[in-house]
Formats: sequence, C-alpha cells, structure tokens
Amino acid sequence: MFANLGKYKVVPLLKVKDIEIADALKVAEALIKGGLPAMEITFRRHSDSKAIREIAKEFPDFLIGASGILNKDQFLRAIDSKAKFATAPGVCEDSIKIAVKSPIVFAPGANTPSDIERILLNGCVHFQFFPAELSGGVEYLKAIMEPFEHLPLDILPKGGIPLDKIKGYLQIPQVYAVSLENVLCTEYVANREWDKITEAAKAAVGAALN
Repeated sequence: MFANLGKYKVVPLLKVKDIEIADALKVAEALIKGGLPAMEITFRRHSDSKAIREIAKEFPDFLIGASGILNKDQFLRAIDSKAKFATAPGVCEDSIKIAVKSPIVFAPGANTPSDIERILLNGCVHFQFFPAELSGGVEYLKAIMEPFEHLPLDILPKGGIPLDKIKGYLQIPQVYAVSLENVLCTEYVANREWDKITEAAKAAVGAALN
C-alpha cells in the first residue's frame, strides 16, 4: 500500500470536525481530478469512519487512510471502516502487534531513535516522522535515520511541511511520500471550494515530482 502512495509522493491530510458524507465524497472527487487519488482522514469521530467507508465504496481505487490512531480499538475500527492504511502519532505496541497481522498497512509515529527501535522490535518497518518540522525537519530525520540506513524502512514525514520542503524529504531514500495539510485547507472544505482543492492537489504533485 505504501508503495502505491509512493507513486504520488504526497498524501493530503483532512482535518475537519464532523464532515458530511457528501462533502467527503466531493473532496475525494476533487483530489482525483487533481491527479492525487489519496488522502488521510483524522480518525476521531463516527463521522470520520463513515466518510472513510463511503469513499472506499464509491471510489474503490482511491487510497483512503485513517490518521491519528491512538489505540488498538481505533485501529480495528479503521479496518472495519475499510481504510486502506492507517497512521498514528506515537508508538502503541498493541496496535502494531495487531497491524502486522492485519490486511492494511500501519505507520506508527516516531521522532527519536528509541521510537524507531520499538517499532522495529514489534515487527513493523513503516513509520511516520511526526511532528516533522517542529522536530527538526529534514536534517534531524537524516540524523536519527543514520543507525537504520541499511534497513528497508518506509517513512512518511508529517506535520507542518510546506510545499518548498517536500523535495528535501523525498531525497531521503526511505521516504516514500510526504503528508501535507495545506492541500485540504479547512476553509476550502467549509466553503465547498472543490476547484481550489483540485488546484492545490495539482500544485502538490507538481512540487513533489518536478
């Protein structure tokens, strides 16, 4: 799954409270038009699980993920909601142990070598570097990855990353994609400005691939 996300190099993050199903589907459609059929939805409310389920049903090839998984129960609900991948802000070993045997890919959160060690010792090779920019950005990620550079890890940096820094992260061999919050701006969704989401998606993909 993360290899599929790597085709687009960016993963938009949707953080909207109680999003309506119709709006969630419009967001997905706008991203598809922008050449970016992927996104994460913060997984905090019943409306989030419903949105993920409906997007997965309406757009079977869309790469829809559940973000912000805090415990194993949430992770199991994400699977039930038909999410194709899931991410977490930290290291919940119970979630990882379930994830390595589950049908979807899971990326726990890490920003220290100790976090990475715990993830690896629990059988997972994926993680999200979070919060990316506040933790020290590209140079800090390179530093904490140095002891693990020989391992086949898959990394998703997330948190405060502007378009002009995408390429820096993607130059790190283990980084397959970057999570972005500025593609799905809250005001775009609130005002139902779907065309602006499409244009933001195009800009993000362009910044990553060109």
